[in-house]
Amino acid sequence: MEQVNLGSVIEQAITRSSQNRLGEKPVVFVALAPVLPQIPWRDAALRRFLQSFLYESLLTSDANTAVEISLRRRSLLKDLTAFVGVHPSYWVQLRISGRGLKVGERAVEDLFAEVGYRCEEWVGIEGSDARLGIFGTIDAPNLKMVFCLESTRHRLRCDLLLPVNDGSLAPYLAESTTAA
Repeated sequence: MEQVNLGSVIEQAITRSSQNRLGEKPVVFVALAPVLPQIPWRDAALRRFLQSFLYESLLTSDANTAVEISLRRRSLLKDLTAFVGVHPSYWVQLRISGRGLKVGERAVEDLFAEVGYRCEEWVGIEGSDARLGIFGTIDAPNLKMVFCLESTRHRLRCDLLLPVNDGSLAPYLAESTTAA
């Protein structure tokens, strides 16, 4: 089991893209949850995917528009949990958004494939600007990453949702059970 420090991965990707990008660079705003522990993951695939995805997104984005990156812990997402078929202690959401981002389904699938994940399906709702991709591995069917692409008003929003099983009861659940 690898412990992935997502804040450190984000910082490294921003630094690397700034050093390697020629010409103007986009302004990058980062908002991290104040207390977000390292994420336990089976292998290095999560860290490698994040490094590649963030690097490519920052390298190819429009220099004249800002890019926003946020990282936060999410409570249980019941509908998503049921749909994906995993039961985590909690979810972690990494969002990268901006008007100048140039990310598409094919690029996301290729980056996941590089780290051993395959696309199980892309799902969309008629009339919606959002597409949800479920990515998993053949050898660990319960290990999934969920990716959402949403384009509204010329602004692209990419959300990576990570189910985290920390082996203990999530703090917000422990508080609600003791209060009952």
